[in-house]
Amino acid sequence: METLSVLLVIGSTPFMIEPENLQLRQFNKQDNVIAFDSLTQQKGYYSATFDTSRHKVIVKEKKFGEHHADTIDVVLPSQILHSPNSLTDDQVSDLNLLSKGKELGFFLADRDTALRLSGVLLNIDLAGTDFTIDWRLKELRETEFPWKNISLRDMEMSDNGEEYLCFYHIDTHELYIPGEDLFELPQNVVLLEIPNEIKLDPVAVAREFGIGETDLLPDHPFQMNIAARVTPLSETGLSAFIAEYIKRRDHLTADDSLVRRRGR
Repeated sequence: METLSVLLVIGSTPFMIEPENLQLRQFNKQDNVIAFDSLTQQKGYYSATFDTSRHKVIVKEKKFGEHHADTIDVVLPSQILHSPNSLTDDQVSDLNLLSKGKELGFFLADRDTALRLSGVLLNIDLAGTDFTIDWRLKELRETEFPWKNISLRDMEMSDNGEEYLCFYHIDTHELYIPGEDLFELPQNVVLLEIPNEIKLDPVAVAREFGIGETDLLPDHPFQMNIAARVTPLSETGLSAFIAEYIKRRDHLTADDSLVRRRGR
């Protein structure tokens, strides 16, 4: 994360920090501004109650510490507001862990995170073709032809639970299901290893389980564009499967021939 790209997320709402104007400006609705002087300033930090439905600070409607629906209390170290560009990657990480551990109500993010929180879906490269990740529907949609999709439900999970596994046809952009009578490796088919959902889209997973949308990010940061691992079929167990099938077929054929000869 570059220091110049640090944004402040309150709840799930991303804000740009403008110390020169003494204000926060909502990333995805830039007419929504929160002035620093609308926050309660104390030695070394600011505090406020934030309305997550209106994306605004509540002023004189409730006491800090009282919990109402759609509100959260936020505590911000002063450095975040006044010197965001001075924060190093390590400081950003430490502040995010501090906020998560003490429930301070903020998350320091980069532009990609802000875009995801604003509704932009992530992408994954499948053997050279771009797909859009939609964890809510449990599918990968071909970005150029969105009516074409691959269901994650149709894939196998690796033994360690870290990846989805599937055979994929690189010409048709579809899953390939090997038949039981497979005698040779199919052409233009590869094995894909696709990261599991918490790596694909931790924001969507957090939404699914009803936790804070940034709660998983300190431990599971995402990238806007990732790529599945591609393995040629010749390097997979499918070759051994075919060899074993041919061996069994030849053995059965030989046995059948022997039976016919004895029956004459």
